[in-house]
Amino acid sequence: MIHPFHPLCGEAFEFLERLNSWRGDVVLVLDGQGRRCSLPLEWTDMATVDAFVAAAGGGCPYRTGDLVESADLVAGLVSGRQCDVGEMTP
Repeated sequence: MIHPFHPLCGEAFEFLERLNSWRGDVVLVLDGQGRRCSLPLEWTDMATVDAFVAAAGGGCPYRTGDLVESADLVAGLVSGRQCDVGEMTP
């Protein structure tokens, strides 16, 4: 587990398999009690490292796409446009 804010950050789990679910890629693992559980792929070290985070030396907890989407939402609010998350703005 590599998610910096998760209470189990730094813990190791037994890997079972990687799946694509409705929410995206997940990893099935066995927890400390031997139960199957799923984790978002990006919370594990199996995820591809974002180029921006790598260039920042791990000092940036945000992904480039997330920052761009946030900037688009803020620009929409400032200009008075309304848009939903993930919606393309004109």
